[in-house]
Amino acid sequence: MMVQNLDVVIVGAGAAGIGAGLGLTRLGVSHLILEAKQRVGGRAYSDTSSIGHLWDHGAHWLHSGDVNVMRFLAEKLKHKFRPASPAVSSFRSFIGGQWKVSEFATDYVWTKLEEIVQAGRNGSDVAAESILDRGHAMYPLLRHWCQLMYSNDPSDISTRDAANYSDTHVNLPVEDGYGALVARLSLGLPIRLGVTVKAIEVTGEGVRLETSSGTITAKACILAVPSRVMEKQRIAIKPGLPAALQQAFAEVTMGYGEKVALGFDRKVFEGFEIPFADVFDPVEPETRPLNFELHPFGRPIAVAHVGGNFAKELAQAGPAAMKAFAIDTLVKAFGADIRQRIVASAATGWTMDEHIGGAYSGAAPGKAEARKVFSEPVHDRLFLAGEHVHRHYMATVHGAYDTGLDAAYKAAAALGLSVGPKDPLWLPS
Repeated sequence: MMVQNLDVVIVGAGAAGIGAGLGLTRLGVSHLILEAKQRVGGRAYSDTSSIGHLWDHGAHWLHSGDVNVMRFLAEKLKHKFRPASPAVSSFRSFIGGQWKVSEFATDYVWTKLEEIVQAGRNGSDVAAESILDRGHAMYPLLRHWCQLMYSNDPSDISTRDAANYSDTHVNLPVEDGYGALVARLSLGLPIRLGVTVKAIEVTGEGVRLETSSGTITAKACILAVPSRVMEKQRIAIKPGLPAALQQAFAEVTMGYGEKVALGFDRKVFEGFEIPFADVFDPVEPETRPLNFELHPFGRPIAVAHVGGNFAKELAQAGPAAMKAFAIDTLVKAFGADIRQRIVASAATGWTMDEHIGGAYSGAAPGKAEARKVFSEPVHDRLFLAGEHVHRHYMATVHGAYDTGLDAAYKAAAALGLSVGPKDPLWLPS
């Protein structure tokens, strides 16, 4: 494949690359999107076959749903999500051998999670670990929730980065699949799947990409790949990444997150259709709690979530170890008989995926401001996009999508084209 005379080539067909493609389409800028995987969506992927019911391997909530552009695009496409309901003030957990109801406002874990954010708002950029009590009986569950929310362990979470995240606390689960929504947005865009970019050279005239399918030249390039791909230099940049950018990739790295999905022969959690349930046996500091979605949207399934270094360890141990841990933990709360009801199981593989490599980005303690470097052009011809680039909507699909639109307009402007204001809700007719 030899492609020449494009205005822009986009590397990556996740939410950021698709946002860039839609932005360039609206501007009438010729472009091509290259995707190494055999599907679009990146870390947004809706699976409909592995357990007999739809479940999202990655993103599944419309975070800050009252201001989230993806929510409004979903409405435009009539893509179903659960609308905001009256505020839930309490939740259930299985702790120490019995079910208990806790109030969010007074629960130890949720109070401490807010203290992490508040420390950052007060100007402190330290490790979340430094303001937590490792000796507290509930510390393992608190650590677990830090890992789920930030995909990192408390020792690796910047309080300031946590505070920089813009959260309206309106979270709307996507019934028709978040990955499926992103895939719908890609329809009609010029995308080539299964094409791996090996190197990008910036020349006086533009950019030259060496790919698994040949050479591509264009006037500019948008790099919409996960930060780990750049951190590990899986795409060689010539004449090299600027030192400040190399440092930023070392200071804002991807954490880890995985899921295990279980399918049942019938609904086995009657009365437990709630956003989540924690199962925790506080025996010792290293006890591993687990969070489950039970019967999401009434489907006879459960989805377990793990994050941080524990997710990495489980992923490296393999799918069988991941499934065994999830099932053994579920049995603690619902009894051994539940094993007989399991008819299918599946596990994600983000950690071991060479094109992804983890969950989402988090700044190291003391390095929250490192993200700003990602917004700067590289050698005047390369523009970065992805959730790691956004300074307030990091770790989200809508953040990635927004940076893709930004990169599209920056690239078009750099080429001397006339651009007006962005229209995040624009879709081809």
